Amino acid sequence: MVDGMGARGKCPRSGADPPAPAATLPQAGQCTRMAAMNQTNRNGIYHIVVAVGEPRHLTVLLALAAPLARRRQGRVTPVYVSEDGAQPAWLQVPASCADVTDAPVILRGNQPGELLLAYANSFRPNLLLLHWRGRPSRGRYLLGRTLDPLIQYAPCDVAVMRVDGSPEAFAERMQQGPHILIPYGGGPNAELAARLALDLSEEAPIAALRVASQHSAADAIAAQLEGLRAMVARTHQPERFDPRVVAAPTVVRGIQSAARDYDLVLVGASGESYVDRVVFGNVPQQLATTLDRPLLIVRHHRDAATEAMRKLRWRLIGAMPQLSAPERVQVYRQIRDVARSDRDYVVMMVLAASIASLGLLLDSTAVLIGAMLVAPLMSALLGISMGIVQGDKALVRMAARTVLLGAAMVVAIGGLVELIAPDYSPTGEMLARTAPTLLDLGVALVSGAAAAYASARRDVASALPGVAIAVALAPPLANFGLLLLAGHWSLALGALLLFLTNLVGIIAAAAMVYLWMGFRPNIADQQRARMFRGGVLATAVLGVVVIAALGVLSTRALHAASLRRQVGASLQQNSHLLGQDAYLADWEVLAQQDLVVALSVETSEDISTQQTVALQQALAEDLGRPVALQLKVIPVRLISGSP
Repeated sequence: MVDGMGARGKCPRSGADPPAPAATLPQAGQCTRMAAMNQTNRNGIYHIVVAVGEPRHLTVLLALAAPLARRRQGRVTPVYVSEDGAQPAWLQVPASCADVTDAPVILRGNQPGELLLAYANSFRPNLLLLHWRGRPSRGRYLLGRTLDPLIQYAPCDVAVMRVDGSPEAFAERMQQGPHILIPYGGGPNAELAARLALDLSEEAPIAALRVASQHSAADAIAAQLEGLRAMVARTHQPERFDPRVVAAPTVVRGIQSAARDYDLVLVGASGESYVDRVVFGNVPQQLATTLDRPLLIVRHHRDAATEAMRKLRWRLIGAMPQLSAPERVQVYRQIRDVARSDRDYVVMMVLAASIASLGLLLDSTAVLIGAMLVAPLMSALLGISMGIVQGDKALVRMAARTVLLGAAMVVAIGGLVELIAPDYSPTGEMLARTAPTLLDLGVALVSGAAAAYASARRDVASALPGVAIAVALAPPLANFGLLLLAGHWSLALGALLLFLTNLVGIIAAAAMVYLWMGFRPNIADQQRARMFRGGVLATAVLGVVVIAALGVLSTRALHAASLRRQVGASLQQNSHLLGQDAYLADWEVLAQQDLVVALSVETSEDISTQQTVALQQALAEDLGRPVALQLKVIPVRLISGSP
């Protein structure tokens, strides 16, 4: 519904996916006067469609639409959605607006969003005017499951009005010529807001506002004022605008402070990132929940390519299953419960650390898989992700303490096992966990996304053990403890980097999946807002550090692999220099900076020093650098049986 649109104020079922942009038009008899309205719009008249759901909507929306229509010599069509197709008694056009307002159009059905979108696609108005109560959605939707599709898919300019006070008082202010404030950031939406403001207030000056940081110097504020004047100069009537720059801690705070002296605030729809818009709420949405003045949010209809990308983006948003409010509460409570560091957690971490340490020393993959399944660290990492997404500082702290406690226990037990274990050389499983690359980060990201999805969907919760196997958490920490006390410091740092890679990847990917599924902080709670932004910033900083380190290691690994391929190709090409009977049994690059190649050759003939030098020179020419060759000759004797 549009803020209560529909018979008896019914809302469509929550949790449903937004309608597709090409919604089916109502059947014959479900809508009145559509053919006539189509004919009117085809005649080139500027047309405004106002979607009304209750009496206060009609008063507020016509107070805006009527002066716009008069100024632009256009028409206004009120549209109402009714389950039985009946027109309510209150839906009558006031005499003060009758000169530009047509009789109401009634759409029959119980899905206001789909019906209004279908009507707009058929009628193609110039402006669609909607009403919003100003209460943000707590799921994937910004303004609600009815308004969002209309804002995103409507084939025209869209304006959303929010008025908390008396509709009659607002209508009276509009008739007297309102004082209007426009937070001006440039772009097509700000230009649309400026054009609407000029038509709504024919005489009063219009304030064009820009908010600067409260720490900005006087020169910086002056520069912003000059930039604002340049943007205003490109409008239709620049003399009507009064450019202003105010300093404030945030954009929202600056607009709130400046709006006290104005009757109406016009703001363009946000151009912020998807994360800011859907996760935290954009500036217009924050204003709609906190501003004590009437607010009009406008979105300009873009070109076909931009609209196609917008629709594709929102279809991608709708691809992930949306959890209902009770489901989100249940998932949140479940993750919070398993993120605690209770006695069971301590016991399982001790067992997992012991199994991982022994598995590394025994060079046993099967034992390490058992340690991955036993360790409950994944649940704590999901708790951090959920806490960041919800802006829940207490949950983030609790889950972080759980992760730190578990990590410290695993490292300590790994060091203890090193002290009591006999002398050994690092095993293959230990060495395999000391040189992470960007591929390991990719595994962590995919595993974190899978873990978050499985934790939120009970039908696929059985996949969590598989996710625990895919990404190792306890083995790298145990490896770190073993190698650190053994004195292999560089290898120990590699093991620690692998754990940090998995930690950052899981937290970041899980948070994105939770956001995609409808979790997000309450944007009206500033403390949760700060916690969300702080959590995102901390994850991003740690991610940049990890990616930089992995990038260096990945570059080295790629260089080593390329060098190895070049050495192998050169050895195969020049093996004949050692004799026709020589067979390259094995070879290895012992050092890369001062290139040292160790080569094992099986042959039944003697290999001379001249042959060795010839092969060394051939390698140096092929690789373009000096090569030290260590040759190991394995004598063989060929014996053939009697015929």
